[in-house]
Amino acid sequence: MNACSENAKICDFNERFRKRHEVPLHSRLKNMSRRYFSKQYYKRCARKTFPFVKTVQTYKIRKYLANDIISGLTVGVMQIPQGMAYAMLSSLPPICGLYISFFGPLVYFFLGTSKHVSMGCISVVSLMIGSVMDDATSDPTFSVQNTIITQNLTSHSILGPSENISIFVGNNTEFDSMTNVVQRSNVHPSIDSFKIEIASALSLVSGVVMIILGRFGFGIITTYMPEPMVSGFTSAVAFLIITAQAKHIFGLNVFRFNGYFKIIKTWVAILKNIGDTQWLPLVIFTVSFIILYVVKVHINIRYKKRLKVPIPADLIVVVLATVITYTANLYENNGLNVVKDIPAGFPSLNIPDLKLVIPLYLKDAVMIGIVAFTQTVSIAKILAQTNNYDINPNQEMVAYGAGSLACSLFSGYIPAGSVGRSMVQESAGGKTQVASLFGCLVVLVVIVAIGPLFYNLPKCVLSAVVLMSLRGMFLQYLELPSLWRKSKIDFMIWIVTAASTIVLDAEIGIVIGIAFSIFTVTFRTQRAYGYKAGFVEQTNILRNVKRYQPIRSDDDNRIHFVQYHGPVFFANADHFMRTVYQKSGLEPKVLRKSKKQQGEVTVTVAENTENELDEKETLTNERQKIVIDFTAVNFVDLVGVKTIKRVHSDYNVAGVDVLFVGCNDDVIDMLTKCDAMKELSPFLITSVESLLSHINNPQTHTLCNGKEICDNGCPPTNREAH
Repeated sequence: MNACSENAKICDFNERFRKRHEVPLHSRLKNMSRRYFSKQYYKRCARKTFPFVKTVQTYKIRKYLANDIISGLTVGVMQIPQGMAYAMLSSLPPICGLYISFFGPLVYFFLGTSKHVSMGCISVVSLMIGSVMDDATSDPTFSVQNTIITQNLTSHSILGPSENISIFVGNNTEFDSMTNVVQRSNVHPSIDSFKIEIASALSLVSGVVMIILGRFGFGIITTYMPEPMVSGFTSAVAFLIITAQAKHIFGLNVFRFNGYFKIIKTWVAILKNIGDTQWLPLVIFTVSFIILYVVKVHINIRYKKRLKVPIPADLIVVVLATVITYTANLYENNGLNVVKDIPAGFPSLNIPDLKLVIPLYLKDAVMIGIVAFTQTVSIAKILAQTNNYDINPNQEMVAYGAGSLACSLFSGYIPAGSVGRSMVQESAGGKTQVASLFGCLVVLVVIVAIGPLFYNLPKCVLSAVVLMSLRGMFLQYLELPSLWRKSKIDFMIWIVTAASTIVLDAEIGIVIGIAFSIFTVTFRTQRAYGYKAGFVEQTNILRNVKRYQPIRSDDDNRIHFVQYHGPVFFANADHFMRTVYQKSGLEPKVLRKSKKQQGEVTVTVAENTENELDEKETLTNERQKIVIDFTAVNFVDLVGVKTIKRVHSDYNVAGVDVLFVGCNDDVIDMLTKCDAMKELSPFLITSVESLLSHINNPQTHTLCNGKEICDNGCPPTNREAH
C-alpha cells in the first residue's frame, strides 16, 4: 500500500479540503462588537432573562385562560396542606411552607422557562433542610453546655412580639446572661426563630450560588447526576422521611438523631419506646392515609379521563381532621399534638445573617440547591418533551436561585418543582405559567385570612399527607428488576446511592452517588471495548467476528482488523495497547524475536488472548498490516498520542504496518500538535470505504491536488520510492 499517494490518506484529504483561512483578529473583534453591543443582542438577553414577556405576548386568552384558571386553582389547593406538611418535615412552623408556596411560584412565573412546573415545597429539600436544622441546634458552636443557644436571633412577625429573653433548648436550663448575643432589631424566645434564621440564610446562599452558576452556564451540571442516581437517592429519601415522621405517627417523644446511621438509631429508639404509643394519633393517621390512598389512587388515577380536575384529597382530609379535632376538643382533652398558632399576614422583610451558615453550612446550601435544581429540571424536561416545547437549563438555574433568594427574605427556604403537583397542573389542562399565578392567589387567601383556622390540625394528618406523596418514590423500587436486566452498571449506581443515603445521610448519599457515577464512567472508558473485526460477507461493514457470521476470510492472512470503542488517554493507554496486541493476534515481541532468529519476517498468529503460538506463517515478500478502526475513538491526549506512536513503532520494527482508519478532526489535531503527523500521516486513512477501495483496487490511485500522477498514483516527488 503506497504511503503517500491516494486520496484515502488523511494528509492528502486535508490538504485538498480543509479550510486554512483564519479570520483576522481585527475582524473577529469587529464581529464580537457587533454581536455584543447591539440592540438585538440586548433584546435577546432580556427575552431569555424574563421568559414571561414572550408568554404574555403570545398568550391566547380565549384558548388558554380557562384551562390555566382551573389548573392553577387545583394546584393552589394542593399547595396548602402540602406546604404545611413539608414545612413540618423541615422542623419549621407550618406557615413557612405557605410562604414558600406563594413566593416560589410567583418568582418562577417571571423567570422560569417551563410552562407546567409547580414550584413550592418538596419532600427531599425539606428533609435536607431539617437535617441542617437538627445539626445546627445540636452543634456546640451554637450552644453553651449543649443547652443554651447564644446566637443572635431575629424575630419574625409570624412568631409574635419581640423581647430580650434567654433562650431554652433541651433540658430547659436557664442561662442568665447572653454575652455572645449581638442584639438586632428583635429577639424572640422561640427556637423556631433560630431555625427560620438558619433556613433563610441557607436559602439566600443557595440562591446567590445558583444564580451565578446559571449565568456562567453551569446548567449542564445535571449531566453528572444520571437518572439512576437521582432515582436511588429519592427512593432512599422516602425511608428517611418515614423515619422523621414516625414520632408523629406513633405519638412518641423520640430524640432526633443526626449524622451517620441516624435512621438505624432512630428506629432502634422507636422500637424501644413502642410500648408508649399513643393510639389516638396512630388511628387518625391510619384513617387519613386510607382516605388519601383511596381518593388519589382508586378515584383520581383510575378515573383520570372522566374527572376534569382531580379531587383535592389532601385539603379535604386536612379540613375534616381540623373540624373533628376542634369539635371533639381532642387537643385539650386528649393531648393530641396539633400545629397550633398559624398567624395571619405576611412576615416582615428580613435579610438573614449569613454568618450562621458561612462557612459551616456553605456546602449544605450548595448541595441542597443542586438537588432542588436537579429534581425540578428533570420533571421540566419530561413535561417539555410531552408538550413539544424547550426549556433552558441555565435560565432554569437562575429562576430557582431567584426563587430561593425571594423566599429567604420572607421566612422561607429553598423552593423546588414538585413532580406530583406539576403532573396535576399539566393533566388539569394548564397551558402556561399563568396558572401558577392563580395558585398563588389561593395560597395568598390562606396566608392573609384562613391560616389561623388550622390551629387544631393534627400533625399526624400532615404526616399522612407527606407519606402519601412518597408513593411515587416507593414505586421506583418496582423498577429495580427491569433496571438489572437493562444495565448492571446503572443498577449498581442506584443501589450504591440508595444504600449510602439510608445508612449514612442524605448529603453524604448524594455525594457518594455522584462520585460513584463518575467512577463508572471512568471505569468504562478505562476498560473500553475492543475486538477483532472483519467484513461481513457480501457487505462492506466491519463487525465483531465473534458476534457476526459469515465473515469474509483473508486468504493470505495479511490484514488484521481491530475495532476500538472509546478514547485513548492516560487512564486506558495500556489497555488500548494490550487490546491491539491481543485482538490482532500479533505480538510485537514475538515477531521481533522470530525475525531476529530467522533473519526474515516471521509472523506468529495467536488465536487466543494469551498469545499462545498455535500457527506460524513465514512471509518474506510482503509486510502484514493491522487496521485499527478509529471511528469510535472520540479523543486522545498526550499519553494517548505516545501510545499510538509506540504501537506503530513496535509493529514497524517487527515488520508490520499499522493503519488507523476514520480518525476524527480532534484526534488529527492532537496528533498534529504533538508532532506525530510526520511519522503517522502515511498510515492514516480517512474512512473504511476508502480503505476498501484500496484493498479491492491496489493499483488504482488518484491524487486530487492537480499534480502529475505516476503509474502507481504517487506525485513526482515520490516516484523514486518505486
